[in-house]
Amino acid sequence: MNINEKYNTMVYKFSKLKEGSKVEAKDFNLEYSEFRGLIDEIERDGLVNRGHRALSGEYIFMGLTFKGRSFVENNDKKEYAKMEKTEINYNTTINTGRDNTGNIIVGNNNMITSEYELKFNSLIEAISNSSINDKDSIIEKLQAHKEDKNTIQKILGNLLTRGAEVTSIAASAGALLGLL
Repeated sequence: MNINEKYNTMVYKFSKLKEGSKVEAKDFNLEYSEFRGLIDEIERDGLVNRGHRALSGEYIFMGLTFKGRSFVENNDKKEYAKMEKTEINYNTTINTGRDNTGNIIVGNNNMITSEYELKFNSLIEAISNSSINDKDSIIEKLQAHKEDKNTIQKILGNLLTRGAEVTSIAASAGALLGLL
């Protein structure tokens, strides 16, 4: 039985107990540490009132909460999130995340860079290599407001209205705007 099934089984068995009932790990075919961990989680989730632990290892059940009764009546189930896949390619690149928008760790120096950071740096490089007249002031503005995504949107919006002058950076600007 996996951890989700054990959690759900405990809650359903608790629903059949009277307040003040004593339960032990062996009642659920669990080891004490797992029993205690599951009880802690069930209490943290607000499904049962905080019970008492006896020195003998017994748990004194103090009743289901409203949320706990609703959980049982609606046949709800607790399911823990699955771990995301991590892909390692020859110790140089690690991609994590459900839709590959997670963190990317590149190189042996383990520099951690988010996708936003990569797109932002790509835009700065594109502006530096462009022939835009005031590229230094644009770069300064972008770097000064790097964490303020609303201001970045305004700066890029104004920049993209300049027409043919900014065609060389339009793709990089659009990619960054797509993340905002």
